[in-house]
Amino acid sequence: MKVLYMSHRYHTNQTAIVKGWIENGHEVRFLSQYAGKVEDYTYIRPVVVGYSPLFRVFDYLYVHCLKRKDPAAIDMKLKCGIPPLLKIAKYIKEFKPDVAILRERSMYTICMCIICKHYHIPTILYNQDPVWERPKKMDLAHKIVWKLTPEYRITPVNLSGTALQESAGKEIRDGIGGDDIVENDIVRDDMVKDDKAYWAPFVMEPQVPPEEKTYFAKNRINIFCIGKYQERKNHQMMIEAVEELLPRYDLQLTIAGEISNSFHEEYYRKVSGYVKEHGLEDRVTFLSNLKKEDVAKEYRKADVYVLPSTGEPAAVTPLEAMAYSVPAICGTGNGTAGYIAYGRTGYVFEDNNKEDLKNKLEKIICDRGNLVRMGAEAYRHVKENFQFSNYYEQVEKILQEI
Repeated sequence: MKVLYMSHRYHTNQTAIVKGWIENGHEVRFLSQYAGKVEDYTYIRPVVVGYSPLFRVFDYLYVHCLKRKDPAAIDMKLKCGIPPLLKIAKYIKEFKPDVAILRERSMYTICMCIICKHYHIPTILYNQDPVWERPKKMDLAHKIVWKLTPEYRITPVNLSGTALQESAGKEIRDGIGGDDIVENDIVRDDMVKDDKAYWAPFVMEPQVPPEEKTYFAKNRINIFCIGKYQERKNHQMMIEAVEELLPRYDLQLTIAGEISNSFHEEYYRKVSGYVKEHGLEDRVTFLSNLKKEDVAKEYRKADVYVLPSTGEPAAVTPLEAMAYSVPAICGTGNGTAGYIAYGRTGYVFEDNNKEDLKNKLEKIICDRGNLVRMGAEAYRHVKENFQFSNYYEQVEKILQEI
């Protein structure tokens, strides 16, 4: 089968999926709107098709003139960007994919959808809205967008972390997969199931089995975080939580992040300044713009992984950590919070709540033996529930429906 992906950029969470397609004898191509600063091209190099010339002019004026002080201005093109239509039409006609998987409901996807429809190519939407969500908006604008974008969609999110936390009484029971949320009876009354949405989980290759994992380097508990240096990643909250636990535990915190613009640089100066002011230089290490192999080294050294950020539609990093036999912690602001089996492979804390983050972290680090057992369970959890077969099964179901 020939598979064509289109997304704003080639993200790390696509790597194992692309590898799965290729290893199972399929041909994959990937179109992206732009190239990120840190990307993994081990299995595929995306074709960066960019935007139409007219839109590029508009985008430059919007980002550098109208909204030059707004760090979110660069994201406008993700929803409103218009592709070079002739270039994309030629590419699709020559490749002749059996299915096109298009990221998000956007102008880019609408244009791609129209072209694919012309060539009789089935399309699937990929976004990170939950399968179980609040009822859709039914105003005219939304109806038009839904009509012009793919009818069926795949998503790595079954139920939002916030809904999980509220429904399960702050005890997320088993980690979400397939219909587990129905069996666990934790769907809120205001949630409805999107019958055209299929839960296709992120795919993660097991990396370090528990019998090969080394814990507690230098007899310390080593905590790892990764994410862009920006406010919503809550690095400072993480540092403060560790600082407050230091009188009782021997901890080392490593934070790795992307610095690719002036806003990232400004935030990095802020959090690194806090560390210096509080004399934490020997307990907190900052890294930036790591390559894939360097990130792998940090996971290998880690004993606990924490994603403290808010506003994460669907983060893959807790799953990455568990593949290295590392228990993971994230907040309810992460759409894939359900990937963590609560109390078995890690914990989920209340969004933006430093005290709850600190409490959940202490639940793991207070017992080193239990930490190791949770790491082993995390590795098993990845092997059983987050392989390419789990993802492919959902795509195949949609193609049969179409």
